[in-house]
Amino acid sequence: MRKMYFVLAAFLLVSSVGSAQMRKKDTAELETAKYAGKYTYGEGTDFGNGEVLVYPESDSTILFYINIEVGEPSYNMGDLYGRVSIVDGKGVFERKTQYSDDGCKWSMTFIDDKLIIEILDEQYECGFGYGVYADGEYARKNNIIPEYFIDFADKKHYFKNLKVEDE
Repeated sequence: MRKMYFVLAAFLLVSSVGSAQMRKKDTAELETAKYAGKYTYGEGTDFGNGEVLVYPESDSTILFYINIEVGEPSYNMGDLYGRVSIVDGKGVFERKTQYSDDGCKWSMTFIDDKLIIEILDEQYECGFGYGVYADGEYARKNNIIPEYFIDFADKKHYFKNLKVEDE
């Protein structure tokens, strides 16, 4: 009987040590956590404004949500979310859309407290409203890891539950 208790205790000890070693990193511990936060451009202006929320998904990937609006004369807007692999502060977002054969493609570069988005394809079509483009320089407003975002349809999406491949 004692031998069985000893074997059971040894098994529990090895199991707990093994599970502690395989613990998933907290998002704040990830390499990409240094890019996390809220970035904006054009706040308080009539020509348009935008916001990007950045969430560290793994040591090499981020999830993001972007919403942008343009002012007069069209007052259009657009939003989308996605995943980007980041290497040395740079990554490329690319997605085919139902609106075009060419799709949506841009680079994302993190420098200091800025996020620079540059369109990489002249046939840019992300499904945004007329005259709405993601490119620009976004200033970091905070480095708080966002838990969720609320899209233009007023639906709340939690980053940790996003299924980007389904979009």
